[in-house]
Amino acid sequence: MKSKMERFRAGLFGKITPFIIFLLIISVPFSALAVNTDLVEDELYWIDKGNVIQYNDDDYFKGFLKYIADKDEGCFYLFIRFTDYRIDVNSKENITLGFTVKNEKNTYFFQVDKDGLINSPSKNSLDAFDVYYNFNEASCKKQGGGVYVALKLKNTDDRRLNNSISCEYYCGLNCNYNLFNGINLDMYVPTSVRATAQKATKESTTAKAKTKKETSKKETIAKSKTEKAVKESSTKFSGTGKAYGTSQNETTKYSGSQNYTKEKEFESVNAEDAAESNIINESHEEYKAESTAAVKQGMSQQAKLLLIIFASLFTIGVICVILGCVNGKKSKKEN
Repeated sequence: MKSKMERFRAGLFGKITPFIIFLLIISVPFSALAVNTDLVEDELYWIDKGNVIQYNDDDYFKGFLKYIADKDEGCFYLFIRFTDYRIDVNSKENITLGFTVKNEKNTYFFQVDKDGLINSPSKNSLDAFDVYYNFNEASCKKQGGGVYVALKLKNTDDRRLNNSISCEYYCGLNCNYNLFNGINLDMYVPTSVRATAQKATKESTTAKAKTKKETSKKETIAKSKTEKAVKESSTKFSGTGKAYGTSQNETTKYSGSQNYTKEKEFESVNAEDAAESNIINESHEEYKAESTAAVKQGMSQQAKLLLIIFASLFTIGVICVILGCVNGKKSKKEN
């Protein structure tokens, strides 16, 4: 029998094991999404991450900013915690961040506040980015607070270039501050590589189109051959070698000695068919005559038999009548 200590250890081990397994599971690193949304949830996820910019030189604006430029995923993350002593605590203005993104092809300007992405002068800005934001920790009442923003480039051309990002802070018309200028999200791909990639894409598209065209052409030819074969196999020819339904000017398929031979064969076959048909008709007529004669013969014999029977019965009846009369007269005489 197990001792109490052994049972206690077994029970303790059974309770601790699931907890250990749980810790192991949550400690295993998972593959990150294209946008790490944790970085717009809480300051905790920014510990030991990002590049830092301090704001301590101005009496009215204090704080710090962290940013991450993820060139592998084409994402830019920003977290700022600040205090702007110019903000009226009773103001109802929105704390806003304005972004400018430039590359050798495009320039974008847009603003983000607690309500989301604000319409910008450049109409293509709203379609060029996925924007994630969190302004829950910032307000005029606090004269600032914490703000989290994440940007993801969507345009294919932008994701092959060096993108320069600048950001400015606003709170109404009287409060603004330039947070940073020209931070690079460098996703530059050399022109030769881009040209090779574009050429490969173009060749692939051309090859697909060519294959599709050749397949369609083959299918059309096969269909045409099939229809032609069906049409030829179902076409009837007259004695002259012309197909029914064709005009006098159309060229016939058979001519010359071939046409003559076909006519002879056609006539021979017709003659043989006619002879066989005559023999069959004669045999049918003979059989029909014999059947009629047999029927007539059988009917006449029956009639004769009936006449004989009728005559016999009639004669017997007459004899019986005569005998009755004679017997009656004799009986009267005797009496």
